[in-house]
Amino acid sequence: MENMNFWVAQFIGLIALVLLVISYYKENTNKILIVQIASALLYCVHYYMLGAVSGFMICFLEVLRDYGYYKTDADNYIFLVSIPIYIFLGFYNYSTIVDLLPIFGSCIDGFALTKHKRFLVVGSIIAYIIWLIYDINVKSYSGILTSSLVIITNISILLFDKKLFDKEVINTHIDKF
Repeated sequence: MENMNFWVAQFIGLIALVLLVISYYKENTNKILIVQIASALLYCVHYYMLGAVSGFMICFLEVLRDYGYYKTDADNYIFLVSIPIYIFLGFYNYSTIVDLLPIFGSCIDGFALTKHKRFLVVGSIIAYIIWLIYDINVKSYSGILTSSLVIITNISILLFDKKLFDKEVINTHIDKF
């Protein structure tokens, strides 16, 4: 039965990955967030079934964070409020350094979401490398696939999206702060 749960968890993770990919084809931010919330809920189930408590808790926090992004335009505030929760989850769940990896990855990703696109792309690469290490450790095959796809996609964006290096766009963004 334990083997069956493992494969059911992998299948649920695969559905979560498909929803995540679909979310990027939605027209507006709110539709993207709705589909990503559904994906994150499935990842919660996926990690829970694998016994990956840290991944489960962080995905659940990301559901709440994304719901906050959906309901408000206070992205920076929501990220700042989430930091103490990440820290609490780290203390609560710490058993090995592997347990902290999703927390570090999500903090980096959450911070990057509040910045310029180039920073977002680089932050996402770093965050998903950290998640990839976690996914390998907890044997989350769909997580490994998800992290790999995000890393490859963002490296491609860095290599081929010339607008990321437009100094005028970057300076305009910096001037806002």
